[in-house]
Amino acid sequence: MLRHYCTVVFRTILRNKVYTGIVVIGLAFGMAAFLLISGYVRFEQSYDRIHPGGDRIYRVESLFFKNGVKTDHWATSTNGYAPAMKQAFPEVEAYTRIAWRGSTRMVRYEATKFREDHVCFADSNFFTFFNYPVLKGDRNSFLTAPNTVVISESAAKRYFGNADPLGKYLDVSTIASTFHCQVTGVFADLPQNSTMQFTMLLSWTTARRITWDFWYQHESYSFVRLRPHADPQKLIAKFPALSDKYKTEETMRESVWSIDLVPLYDLHLNPAKQNEIEVKGNRQAVLFLSAIAFVILIIGWVNYINLSTARAMDRAREIGIRKAVGSHKSLLIFQFLFESLLLNGLALVLAIILVISSGWVLPGFLDIQTYSFDWYSPGQYGLFALVFLVGTGISGLYPALVLSKVKPALALKGQYRFTGSGALLRKGLVVFQFVTSMVLMVGTFVAWRQLSYMMNQDLGVRVDQILVLRAPVKTENYDQKTQTLKNELKAIPGISEVTGSGAIPGKEVGQNLANRRLHDSPQDDKLYEMLMVDFDFMKTYDLKLVAGRSFDRNRPADSLGLVLNESAVKQFGFQSSEQAIGEKILLETTHDRPNEIIGVVRDYHQQSLQKQFTPLILFMDPRYRWLPTDYYSLKISTDQVDGLVDKVQAVWGKFFPESSMDYFFLDDFFNRQYRQDRQFGRTFLLFSSLAILIACMGLFGMTSYSTARRTKEIGVRKVLGASVASVLRLLAWDSVRLLLLAGSLAVPVSWYLMRQWLSVYAFRINLNPVHWLVPLLVLVFIALATISYLTVKAALANPTKSLQNE
Repeated sequence: MLRHYCTVVFRTILRNKVYTGIVVIGLAFGMAAFLLISGYVRFEQSYDRIHPGGDRIYRVESLFFKNGVKTDHWATSTNGYAPAMKQAFPEVEAYTRIAWRGSTRMVRYEATKFREDHVCFADSNFFTFFNYPVLKGDRNSFLTAPNTVVISESAAKRYFGNADPLGKYLDVSTIASTFHCQVTGVFADLPQNSTMQFTMLLSWTTARRITWDFWYQHESYSFVRLRPHADPQKLIAKFPALSDKYKTEETMRESVWSIDLVPLYDLHLNPAKQNEIEVKGNRQAVLFLSAIAFVILIIGWVNYINLSTARAMDRAREIGIRKAVGSHKSLLIFQFLFESLLLNGLALVLAIILVISSGWVLPGFLDIQTYSFDWYSPGQYGLFALVFLVGTGISGLYPALVLSKVKPALALKGQYRFTGSGALLRKGLVVFQFVTSMVLMVGTFVAWRQLSYMMNQDLGVRVDQILVLRAPVKTENYDQKTQTLKNELKAIPGISEVTGSGAIPGKEVGQNLANRRLHDSPQDDKLYEMLMVDFDFMKTYDLKLVAGRSFDRNRPADSLGLVLNESAVKQFGFQSSEQAIGEKILLETTHDRPNEIIGVVRDYHQQSLQKQFTPLILFMDPRYRWLPTDYYSLKISTDQVDGLVDKVQAVWGKFFPESSMDYFFLDDFFNRQYRQDRQFGRTFLLFSSLAILIACMGLFGMTSYSTARRTKEIGVRKVLGASVASVLRLLAWDSVRLLLLAGSLAVPVSWYLMRQWLSVYAFRINLNPVHWLVPLLVLVFIALATISYLTVKAALANPTKSLQNE
């Protein structure tokens, strides 16, 4: 019996090559898209799952409230939060901390030197609290002693080659200090799906003792592991009372210090907050892509159902004969499910080939380093089986039930006809396909418009023709050398300005002070981002003054002056920028001597347009030289970049041979902030195109069958004088009206989804009818182009051929 069914199925496939091709290719594309997106979604949701008991681990984030209103929310906390919580709250089982502030350090071993981006201080229990794999050393003790360091496997190879790194010493330097540290352990390179990405960890006791449990610098990630069944909300509620015991300084004393406990497994996909270090995922993108995966797969199944039921009249006589000779309904259902099984099997094989091939295509198109499918995960094979079995059941069961109900007498007389409900269902499924295609097209169009808006918006700050150097590390006569370095760099032809600063456009300023106006009370303290600059910063970056003046070397008092942005002016409560000029400000920790406001600059985009303007103060007060100058920016006035970099390198080597010269161009650095948006837009474009392709393949198949069924009607109409144009309109209208209906249904759905997606951008485009009209016209054009061959062929056919057998 099985052999017979196989023979029938293969004969059917060979007899209907176009139908089979449409079904198999549509199912294969749908399965491949679903498998690829599911792999990506599973990866994004797998972050930090390697740590046992991770469901009880929470990151301690800092929240501040004033008069019941949340004023700030930082991903970091002070070093004092976690120890105090462990001592006061019995629900806390253990804690650990990792200090990220200033984690870019120069590391040197003999003549080998590299600038490492993530060299952090960590508690001695860090590797027992978390389960990062350790290759060498004792995880229980290798971060206990001062001046010890554990390094990654890749770092060990960079500095020591194949030699054993244990017991050897590395010099780890910043602008302010150098540590001579013994290597006591090696850990495996961190997996990509680890939220924290560090290359080296220094023992907590290596840092200055005053910082170990300090409460006034929110610069570390603190993690607590709660006891089983502990309620994190109760700890959050108890923290403000605890913090009151430790707020010994005047700074922010009037604010309510609170916390948020964020589950470890949620960190990657949670929205980015201030002081985030890692690159965040996008929960909305993951949800959207998950929906797209199901939609594309369903579109492929819909094609199968539609084309199978549309061919019911072709197979009605076959079914009639089988039923007349005694075939039971259950055997007929089994036959069509078996046919579905074979077609879905062919599609699955093709889908796997497409998934394998995507490893060479997707990285370049989506601008990602690699896109590898996890073939070693048992869950992936379970997903293969699930998609195959569900697809077989869904796509095969309904056509099997419909065809098994054929009445033999009508079928053998050629009088079998579609029911009204069946025709309505097929049209409904076509509408569903194009509703989803329309939503995806609108999403692609809106994402492209938003990205274009952000890329072309006036930033209010110069980012082109700027070469940025990372600051050198600690050396003798550091201040004198850096000043001489700037002077000699500016003397190079092609460099018009040189300036130093604590941050650059495209990077969070990250330094906050609680400040107030001279005669205000401590209750009026508010946080402001403090950007350490020099005299040439505003000229180098072309900042626009709206009141007052810039820093002037000829005015010695300007070293104590402040330049505010417009957002800072508003937060201080000044009625206008002009009113702010000459006013005095008390900066945190220097209340014995106020600073004068000398200028106001227009708000500019320090970070991407996804972020709102923040209150910002530019200053160079010598009392705050503990805020480092991390970057030196060179304004370039030449296109001869390669030769210029070589000249800069030569000057650098004269003063800082112990530091590597690490540089980048600011426009590239700034635009990296939009990389995720570009990836999202390209992903939408890829999969919306795929959805449209599958839907149009189904439309082509449906049109071919409906046109074939109306051949005699077309012949009669032409004999009675109908023009070719009128016949074309008649055939095309059936498809166009379904598309128009789909477009009208897609408008509210896509409007809601796009509103939700755009809501995360502080600066965004406004939705207007163009965002739906353009995709609808494109969709109608594609659909008409898809069916044009069939409709034109039918309209131009000789009517005598279709009527000669009547």
